[in-house]
Amino acid sequence: MTSVTQPSPFLRLPVELRLEIFSYNLTSDPNDGFSLYNTPNHPIAGLCVDDNYSSSSKLEILFVCRQFQQDLTRLAFTRTSFVIKDGFTPIPTQMSVLKPWHISSLRRIAFVAGNRQLREMVHWVRYPFNMPDLKLETLDFVFHRSGHWHYPHDQTAFLVFLLRRLEGVQTLRFIRNGANIKGFFKTWYNRLVGLILKEDHRLRYDVQGGPQLPTHWWEWNYDVEKQTFEVRANEPWPVVEEQVYIERVKPWIEELMKQMEVEEEDPDPRSRIGF
Repeated sequence: MTSVTQPSPFLRLPVELRLEIFSYNLTSDPNDGFSLYNTPNHPIAGLCVDDNYSSSSKLEILFVCRQFQQDLTRLAFTRTSFVIKDGFTPIPTQMSVLKPWHISSLRRIAFVAGNRQLREMVHWVRYPFNMPDLKLETLDFVFHRSGHWHYPHDQTAFLVFLLRRLEGVQTLRFIRNGANIKGFFKTWYNRLVGLILKEDHRLRYDVQGGPQLPTHWWEWNYDVEKQTFEVRANEPWPVVEEQVYIERVKPWIEELMKQMEVEEEDPDPRSRIGF
């Protein structure tokens, strides 16, 4: 007599309950894929890419059985940080093997990049990597660590205008990753914040046909220990009288000026393009 294989008691549970149970296993951390170095004798400091991290190891549960794959793929993609270390192949090309619903499930992407990728990034039309299906909680731009120098100051103005139109990203984070930054990483952050404020004021009050409001108002934060900074998207500010606006941004400007007073001095403060 042929025996009939019965499904496991777990698989007989309602799918909603199975997903609730799996959610305790498929946990994530904003710093997945990175290690923090803060020891005095270590050659690098701050948050750096963990070379041993693999996002595929977080997805192994999908290969247990076909039912797990059917139930968990969307949840697993949502809870996994994908660290892209291939700086040569365009990221849309690397993602071309994914189905649209895979892409729309992604929430955290970190990509290791250099000067070329930064130049391409600041010219995104509206969405990260020009992919409208992406709805990211966090996008990490990780500077490639090598003997070469990065020149992010060259792209500051372009980056400000990208932030004024960017959609599909809640938090954009820049991670030094122990890389060589021409003009210093914290100095670049200060210049970026200053230009965000300057351009927002100009486009609200000093241009014909204004005010020109951004898609989001970004809040910024610098982490000294991790050597990172991030900008977080919020609702754009409403149109107010100029004096009200100035009073609102005044504390930020004063804090920015204090930070600039203690910047490291660059013996050659010129950017690579000469201004």
